[in-house]
Amino acid sequence: MYSPAAAVVLSMLLAGMATAQDVLSPKLNLEVAVSKALETDPQRRASETRSELAAERINEARTRWQPTVRFEQSLSRTNNPVGVFSSLLEQGRFTASNFSLNSLNEPNGLNNFRSSVLVRAPILDQRQSRSQIHRAKIERNKAGLQIEEVSQKLRFDVITKYFGAILAGELLNATVASVRSARENARKTQDFVEVGMVAESDSLVANVELANVEQQNLEAVSAVVRTRAALNIAIGESPAVKYQLVGNLQERYFQIEDEAELIRVALEQRPDYLRAELAVEDERVKTGSIKNEKLPRLDAFGNFAYNSPFIGKGSTDYTVGLSLSYTIFDPGRKSRLVQARLSESLAVAEQERLEDQVTLDVITACQNYRTARAKIQVSIKSVFQAEEALRILQYRYRSAISTFDAVLRSEAMLLRANHELLKAKYEYYISYASILLATGRLTDVRAFEN
Repeated sequence: MYSPAAAVVLSMLLAGMATAQDVLSPKLNLEVAVSKALETDPQRRASETRSELAAERINEARTRWQPTVRFEQSLSRTNNPVGVFSSLLEQGRFTASNFSLNSLNEPNGLNNFRSSVLVRAPILDQRQSRSQIHRAKIERNKAGLQIEEVSQKLRFDVITKYFGAILAGELLNATVASVRSARENARKTQDFVEVGMVAESDSLVANVELANVEQQNLEAVSAVVRTRAALNIAIGESPAVKYQLVGNLQERYFQIEDEAELIRVALEQRPDYLRAELAVEDERVKTGSIKNEKLPRLDAFGNFAYNSPFIGKGSTDYTVGLSLSYTIFDPGRKSRLVQARLSESLAVAEQERLEDQVTLDVITACQNYRTARAKIQVSIKSVFQAEEALRILQYRYRSAISTFDAVLRSEAMLLRANHELLKAKYEYYISYASILLATGRLTDVRAFEN
């Protein structure tokens, strides 16, 4: 059989156990929560890896100016007349006897060990090294901005979940207080019924209201569990870990600039927009690199070799020189250039689209901020009015002027007003965080610390 009183006692015991557990749990403030998220988030680690890769590409691009040195070792045996003749010359063993017709036409097989060191260095490389270094630096800067973008989004996510968990806890506290009040109403009403002061219907109404508040309390407990689990997962902890969250949704004022100034700041600091600018620059460098392919290329080269019929007793030779090349006709270069210019146009279009998106993000965040601020003022007034209405109705009920049902409705109205005030404060915190995120300035969370 369902017992409202038993349900109330169970609810109070659960709330008391949760409070005691919070007291014994380690404390967690917002700054530590953000630090944990930044340390454990896989997306941020991936962004850091991309940054390291970009830095290594810069090092690789810089080596294009350096000479390449290659060692080669070969062993061959041949009786080919030309091969034998040249190998004897290379080995320094050519004699007058080798001019005989038999030696020239039908030479014996000859072994040749050849060891050589080859060096090649660019002097003019069609400005390709410079382009590669420039593009590698752009990639490194984009990777750094990617890390900052991911970090700011992580901070916003933790702020949302951290204060969401605080909101759920404060909503639960407000609901628990209402449960106590409803239980007391039910008890008093039953006592009045037994002495004949009120009708049985008042007791039934009180029990119905108690059941409604109990249901709200169960939902509030569930919300606490969900929001705490979401916060733990966001900071890389097990959902079962219990933390005592430091802070509350106290009323405070976050000052912001006017809308036009915020848009200007966003276009200067938003990591994603700065990455779009770098993407345009990268495409322009790529286009220039293709254009420079029509320039001549000049390389220096050198070769030092040792030849012998076996290891030892051989001869050395060397070759040094310059190599100049110029592409007279490249049928694919025109198409590559057109593709590069089209890619550049796409990058510019993406930058313009992102500029519109940044502007809209800032406007939306500003409107949410103003709305949340106004809702706090309205909610404070509603709480005051609900408290005054409840006080008057309780007095009228004791004077037998009003009904008990009206008192219960007034208590429910006060609970809703308190809930709306807490939610409005939460929305105000999140709206300010949204402005910082939209303008690329969510670099720390000290502004939210109590």
